[in-house]
Amino acid sequence: MVDAAEEQDRGALAAELALGLLEGAERAQALRLCLSDPAFAREVEGWSTRLSPLLDTLPPSLPSSRVWDAVAARVGARPEAPSMKPLRVWRAGALISGAVAAALALFIVLRPVEPPARMPMAVSQLTGNGEAQVLAVSYDPQNGMLQVGSLERPGDGKRPELWIIPQDGVPRSLGMMAHEGGAMPVDPAMRPLLAADATLAITMEDPATAPHAAPSSLPVMTGKISII
Repeated sequence: MVDAAEEQDRGALAAELALGLLEGAERAQALRLCLSDPAFAREVEGWSTRLSPLLDTLPPSLPSSRVWDAVAARVGARPEAPSMKPLRVWRAGALISGAVAAALALFIVLRPVEPPARMPMAVSQLTGNGEAQVLAVSYDPQNGMLQVGSLERPGDGKRPELWIIPQDGVPRSLGMMAHEGGAMPVDPAMRPLLAADATLAITMEDPATAPHAAPSSLPVMTGKISII
């Protein structure tokens, strides 16, 4: 989960990228983050939209009269009396730019940090044939972990194995379960199968021969997946 400090750093990075303040490796890192993280890309776009009208009101930054004198000396032109108007415009632009930067920094520090949006979770309640026991299973796509409830321990030495059965009807093992339940990591290749209306099933298997390509017995519990 992204904490408040990290979210604030991401907001500052998005603002700096929108203002064109990043260079070199920092700019490359921010651009890569735009490609891999749509939420960050939207935040950069939001900053650009909010700041564009403000930046458009700034006068153009003009070089000082000393720059023009140096150019004239290089090309052999006769220097004219220095004008203070470009210098005043340049100083005004610098002051306004500084005020914008200070206001932006203050906004980044003081703006409320919204909690990150929670991704939809897959949940299921598994039940057995004629049994009163209900087993709750949930899957969090943010960390790729299953949370499963506890299951009664049989006396034959076998352990429960959890299966996902997608629309093609072919069971695929998600791994052996602990009787007391807990967290189970899901193989990345299996995660897309944990979708709505897929079926979770539990069979009792010999742990010595795990992992299994297919169940060796009928399921003792099954349940449909719902997305919440």
